[in-house]
Amino acid sequence: MRIVLLLSIFFVILAGTWLTEKRMAAWERPILVTVYPVVADGSPATERFARSIEVDAFDDINDFFARAARPYGVTVSPAFRFQLAEPLFELPPEPPQRHAFAAIAWWSLKMRWWAWRRDWNDGLITPDIQMFVLYHEVRGNAELGISVGMRKGRYGIVKAFASRELLPRNNVVLTHELLHVLGATDKYVMSTGEPIHPEGYAEPERSPLLPQRYAEIMGGRIPLGYERSAMPASLEQCRIGRTTAAEIGFFARLQDS
Repeated sequence: MRIVLLLSIFFVILAGTWLTEKRMAAWERPILVTVYPVVADGSPATERFARSIEVDAFDDINDFFARAARPYGVTVSPAFRFQLAEPLFELPPEPPQRHAFAAIAWWSLKMRWWAWRRDWNDGLITPDIQMFVLYHEVRGNAELGISVGMRKGRYGIVKAFASRELLPRNNVVLTHELLHVLGATDKYVMSTGEPIHPEGYAEPERSPLLPQRYAEIMGGRIPLGYERSAMPASLEQCRIGRTTAAEIGFFARLQDS
């Protein structure tokens, strides 16, 4: 009986996950996203910033999707409904530095448990996706490290700056990881960060090819020259390319219409 009970629970979890992913890929109603501001560096200034964030700080993500989805026949508006949790002071489990299967699997289990406990305690409606935004003080040109978006667990970890001026750039990173959760893949060279042609280019058939005017959102950067690119300042400088559109279900939505 214990085995039957455990298998039944496992089946319910798998079925629920499959149904949620299918519903999100259909783009028939807004996807509910809980954003958790995390005071990642323990700074009082970062805490003040995290407490000052309001849900309209993410409006430009919906504006971006409204522009990008229209050519593919996706008309749901807004694409996302964001709800904002209270600031967190506990950091999520650190992703493994090495790409070993066992290390990644163990981290994934810990992260799912950690994310589930946040959802259980936040007092909000259970979302389709959880996004944990780790805010840090701006210190020179310091890099924040790698952000993560996980489709299976339906969560993302975003490294961001605690700066009102950098909110548009933070939202570029958040949107990139949000698209990972929805099934999109990276379209840049892992070792250099340079976008891959053609799928990592917003205008792959542009002549002359370089410089590009926009960043393909999963390419991550605006190609300017040979092995030379720039981070987009906001989602106004980003586009969703055809490969990414197919990965997140836009083309399927177009074919059904």
